[in-house]
Amino acid sequence: MEFSLRAYFKHTMLADRLNIIRAGILGANDGIISVSGIVLGAMGANFSSNYLLVSGVAGMLAGACSMAGGEYISVSAQHDIQKNTVKKVLSETAATPAMSRQHIVTTYLKKGLSKKTAETVADELMAQVNIQTQVNDEVADTYQIKVGHYLNPWHAAATSFLSFIAGALIPLLAMTLIPNPYKELGTLIAMVIALALNGLVSSHSQTMSTKQTMLRNIIVGLLTTVVTFALGALFHTTIGG
Repeated sequence: MEFSLRAYFKHTMLADRLNIIRAGILGANDGIISVSGIVLGAMGANFSSNYLLVSGVAGMLAGACSMAGGEYISVSAQHDIQKNTVKKVLSETAATPAMSRQHIVTTYLKKGLSKKTAETVADELMAQVNIQTQVNDEVADTYQIKVGHYLNPWHAAATSFLSFIAGALIPLLAMTLIPNPYKELGTLIAMVIALALNGLVSSHSQTMSTKQTMLRNIIVGLLTTVVTFALGALFHTTIGG
């Protein structure tokens, strides 16, 4: 049986796919900005190349673990809410069939059927379908949840971890490979390009224009690095020889 990430992603629920995309975009963005801020702040403090690399790698690993942990906790809470919602609807439907019938009637009235026809449909459905089917329909219509298919916190956590690492590697590689005296400028340019590309990708899932999204990403990144570099320069020192 052939398995691929693309096929697996395609067959996950829409809500879970959107959650994975969100975690990936945010993770990459945070990785780029956080590690750029760390290494440029360290450059402002005149750290040696070895200390710059250690600081950047430590920030990358700490940030990736923090992002993954935060995503796991957040999505786990959403997962529990979804399961509890289904459990509550199941309990209410089993206890109050009249309310379930009224819900079906209301649903079909909204679709344009007459009251008499809607009641006839509701009576037939109540006679033919079981409680589980009613629950499936109600949670799908009211809460946009499919019974048994809930947000997966591990998906969001893993995506956030990997995307943070991927984003953080850009300023780390720029800082490592670009020689002095262009290290600071080169790292800054690499950060701006990475944020612009991430903004380009994320704009496809937003109502904002691509230009606005890219500009917003770049401004936030520049403000972060300006602050960290200024603090590093304020405590200017030489560490590591």
